[in-house]
Amino acid sequence: MLMLGAGITAQAQINEGLHWYNGQITFTARNIENKGVVMEAMDEGEEHELILRYVKEVNKNHYVYRTDNGTHDRVNIYGVGTIVRHKKAEGWDVLCFYDDNNRLAAVMSGEEEWDAKKLNESRWKNMMMGEYVMEEENEVELPIRWKWDALSFDDTLFPYEVITFNGRVTGHITIHHVEGSANKLEGTWEVKPTLKGFHLYSVNTESGATPWEWKRNGAEYDFAESDPDTGRFFFASTTLLNDHQFRFFDDTMRRIMRNTILARHGYRFKSKDLQEYFGNEPWYKPVASSDDIKLSFVEQLNVELIQQMEAKESGNAKNRPQ
Repeated sequence: MLMLGAGITAQAQINEGLHWYNGQITFTARNIENKGVVMEAMDEGEEHELILRYVKEVNKNHYVYRTDNGTHDRVNIYGVGTIVRHKKAEGWDVLCFYDDNNRLAAVMSGEEEWDAKKLNESRWKNMMMGEYVMEEENEVELPIRWKWDALSFDDTLFPYEVITFNGRVTGHITIHHVEGSANKLEGTWEVKPTLKGFHLYSVNTESGATPWEWKRNGAEYDFAESDPDTGRFFFASTTLLNDHQFRFFDDTMRRIMRNTILARHGYRFKSKDLQEYFGNEPWYKPVASSDDIKLSFVEQLNVELIQQMEAKESGNAKNRPQ
């Protein structure tokens, strides 16, 4: 069998049949003759293009590239000279972009779906699904089950719509009416994730031209995660956090989410507050030694993505495990 050169072999690893999703938009890949791959996308009428120049093969599931500008005058949000590692593991096919401090800064995931709007919605739905309880003023608990396409109240399913603007998830939903059922949550709501679950704010959609301008109109409710077997942030162990969910979380939530990934493997924490927080979770079972813990591929990526954001916001380049 004729053996191809290393550059040509490496190019073939970036599948032209996949769409490469960076958390907001999807890129298409096109191999070029001089050991590179052109990545192209269209976003809100703006053309994006960059070239991945082949550097080396680490192994059959790990190739290294460096970014370059395209041949056209188009936007390259990743700059020139950024190190990109193409990795395949555990069913994932990803392009990992690293900053000047060798921290994982961004990830493109290989997807069959081309529609970035659908991908944005699906990531957000993964973040929200779960079992919740609402505490009302009269201390009556209202259980809610957040499913893929509907919310369940008293075994009645209420379809909801994720509101997007130019393909971006805005953090708003519209809960639709179901004939014959009483539902005080019918209408449009701003959904704000919290450390315990999420908070709903009723909004007036006529108060602004875009969702960013809508005003809260008074009604609001708190929901807390109530499933003792999964707890909060379960999605962080299964869903790649390469989208822009982070803008919905504050520093405390991000820290807890990152350490929840470790806690699900029984990690023994040194920080008192983390010991207390996870010690109250029924699913947390600390192991004898944290040295033997092995995160899944997507969990490791998520930990690094959160660490990079924490370091960037704090101005501290050092990644801390806790």
